[in-house]
Amino acid sequence: MCLSKREREFIEDWLSYIDGKITLMQFVEKWRSEGRDWKVYMRVLRHRISKKYDAMLRDLLLMKRFLDLDRHP
Repeated sequence: MCLSKREREFIEDWLSYIDGKITLMQFVEKWRSEGRDWKVYMRVLRHRISKKYDAMLRDLLLMKRFLDLDRHP
């Protein structure tokens, strides 16, 4: 599993909003940060997910290149 439980839940909740299963207010209420800048936690999660995606993509391309070789160790 590449995503943490929280990251997976964040993505699933956003997709639920996109599909119309929950409202934007419900999503924001669950994921907002406390204090004046209520978007901080959502930005942090998006950044973490983006970094993990980039790292997994690099690894996937490396594995594909290795498996596409005619000669293996």
